[in-house]
Amino acid sequence: MHGRKVNISLSLIALISLFSITTILLILYAREVFDQKWAPIVGGMAISSLVSLVQFLIGYKNYRNNEKLEDCGVLEFLSTRGDRKYYSRLINKADAKFDLIFHTSKRFFEDFCEEEAEDNFLIKKLDGNQKLTVRMLLTHRDFLEPEEQPSYDISKRAIKRLTDKYNQRFQVKFYEHEPNHNLFITDKDAVIGPYFKNERGKYLPSIHFRSNASFVAPYKKFFDTEWENAKSFD
Repeated sequence: MHGRKVNISLSLIALISLFSITTILLILYAREVFDQKWAPIVGGMAISSLVSLVQFLIGYKNYRNNEKLEDCGVLEFLSTRGDRKYYSRLINKADAKFDLIFHTSKRFFEDFCEEEAEDNFLIKKLDGNQKLTVRMLLTHRDFLEPEEQPSYDISKRAIKRLTDKYNQRFQVKFYEHEPNHNLFITDKDAVIGPYFKNERGKYLPSIHFRSNASFVAPYKKFFDTEWENAKSFD
């Protein structure tokens, strides 16, 4: 039989340690093990340790919750998807790949894929790293609302420019169903959020994970399945 790996949280270790120290100090003080010169010092240490233990117990639930989030690979809760600086940092960290699922991606192209300075962050990244690849999935025009189709047309012109320039390093396909997820996955990070019908994606929440987190694995598999079933860019 293989041994079972036991994981003990740091907060639990800290709690046990603090409880043990407090108990030992209180017992030593109560039994008057030390002479009168040391008794006040030991008593003060015991009281301080007891106060620390009480404070730690009050915050213990929060400590455990934070550890659980860390175990799940959660890095940040995002209330919006419109923070250019935040996504610029994620683009800068990537070394190998981008796997992206967006709605029309118009805003992404405008923010990171233009030739002009300050709007060409992904362009500079692709030019500087010849091994970097991008796979992008977008909603097919037939599944967009009429008011969203002009954004599709704008994005399509950007896609043509980028695929001509980078060939297989920048690939785009279109999924033929209503949008349901927004995925921004690199070799370092993963930002995952929903799409809601009749809600602008820019203002919807997302969660930022480590890319290697176990929670992200099903979304990577989802992306690969969608990619296989998607329609290629003409």
